[in-house]
Amino acid sequence: MARLRGGGKSCLDKAYRLLARRPHSVHELTVKLKEAGYGAGEVDEVVRLLVEKGYLDDDAYCKGYAASRVDRMRLGPKRLRADLARKGFDEALVESALENVYGSDGGGEWDVAHEAARKKAAAFKPEMDAKEMKRKLFGHLVRRGFSTDVARGLALDMFDKLREG
Repeated sequence: MARLRGGGKSCLDKAYRLLARRPHSVHELTVKLKEAGYGAGEVDEVVRLLVEKGYLDDDAYCKGYAASRVDRMRLGPKRLRADLARKGFDEALVESALENVYGSDGGGEWDVAHEAARKKAAAFKPEMDAKEMKRKLFGHLVRRGFSTDVARGLALDMFDKLREG
């Protein structure tokens, strides 16, 4: 593991530098270390060590990342699931994070979507046609990863209440 690369930087040193910037999933860190030119065996050993020491914790990172994305960006479960999968989290972790954020019954999706819809509706210009606003709101919610049923319910059925406040 102490094998040195150009510039005298070990795989472990590189991993620590990457983790000092921000948390990484096991998958992300593995890919970055391999792209930096370290061998698969060396990378696996470093990743194993970092997991043992608690510097890499996919469960905590996945749940924290999911909560942060929903809090900051008001994402729906479809978009969040895709973002988490792109980070390399396995399906069980993704499902656990989604349940953590939206609740076991998925009812939290409506609350998050309602907040996203309220913010978007408030940004529409008053002179814009109501039909156009509803269309734009529906598209916005679907792009954010909410189900079409939730998006339709908010954009069509709840639109007047959203505009009021």
